[in-house]
Amino acid sequence: MKNLSVKTILRGFSAFALCASLSMGSALAYNGDPELAYTDWDPTHVSAPAAPVPPAAPDTTPVPAPVAVAVKDRLNQLKTGDVIPRTVQKSTALAADSVITSNFKNLGSFRLSFYCSCEKCSGTTYAGKTKVGTTITEGRTIAVDPSVIPLGSRVYINGYGLFIAEDIGSAIKGQKIDIAVSDHDHAYELGIDNATAYLVS
Repeated sequence: MKNLSVKTILRGFSAFALCASLSMGSALAYNGDPELAYTDWDPTHVSAPAAPVPPAAPDTTPVPAPVAVAVKDRLNQLKTGDVIPRTVQKSTALAADSVITSNFKNLGSFRLSFYCSCEKCSGTTYAGKTKVGTTITEGRTIAVDPSVIPLGSRVYINGYGLFIAEDIGSAIKGQKIDIAVSDHDHAYELGIDNATAYLVS
């Protein structure tokens, strides 16, 4: 009876061990993929981490500051751009700003007068024509003393804008500038003024 019990126990234990082994093996071997079911699986294996992706090299191309570009464009326009004829009128919009005061030579304060191409203003010798041979043009032409401002110079007059020194006048000596306008009435309306002038080129 005693031997029978031991055999029974051993048989039961062997059966239990076999079932446990089979169920555990199935559980450990099945990885969820039907095609790879019941393949060998090593629980100690750990996949190597993916190699880190190096960051992209920074773009070192210099980007010009918008303000610097705008200043450069304005300086080029003042030095070489067309001086567009316009109605001469004093305006705060034409005041000499830091671009002008920092980059161009201050010629000092000038007494401003205004003239047109009529005989009374210009006489008969150069009526309608400037000393350099161009047509007297409002918004472009000024008469100067060539010993102070060379003919052909670009001059920025504070409050009035950019002009070209194209003419002279018998009364225009020293720190005086005569600004051309289209008619005598306009010259009379503008009268006399004083303003700082800057030599642009």
